Amino acid sequence: LGHQLPSFQATYADYVVYEQLRHEFMNRPRARAAFLHGGLVWRLALHSLGFHHLPSVLHGISTEAVPFGDLLVGNGTTYYDDGLQDEEIDFVCGTYYIDRPHGTSDVVSWWPRPNAWDASGLNVGFWSARCEDWFQRRLDNIRE
Repeated sequence: LGHQLPSFQATYADYVVYEQLRHEFMNRPRARAAFLHGGLVWRLALHSLGFHHLPSVLHGISTEAVPFGDLLVGNGTTYYDDGLQDEEIDFVCGTYYIDRPHGTSDVVSWWPRPNAWDASGLNVGFWSARCEDWFQRRLDNIRE
C-alpha cells in the first residue's frame, strides 16, 4: 500500500480502501495464485471472493502464470504455475512502509505477513477452527 510519512496512523477508512483494492486484485487471474499460497493469504482471497471461487483453482494455470508465476523444472521438463511476487503478498496482507530518517522504514500491515503467520503457532498446515476464530476476531477489531 506504499510508503507513508512518519506521522501516518491508519484509520478504518484506510482499511476500507485497502479492502476495495484487494477485492479488485482478487478479481484478476492472479487470484488463483493467492488461493494456492495457502495460510492467511488464502483466507484473505477467500474473504474477497467467497467459497464459490474455490473450484476455479482446479481449472489450471491462469493466463498470468507464465509471465508472473513460478517456474518449476523437473526431469528436464519446464512447468509453470501461478505464484505471487513478494510485493503482491505484502499488498494482500495490507502492508505499509512508514518512512523513517536515514532511509529506513518500519513495516506495518493490517494482517500478519507470511513470516509472522508461520511463527504465530496458528499455521498448523491447514485452516483450523482456531485460525478462523482468530481471523474473525481480528476482522471485528479492525471494524471497531
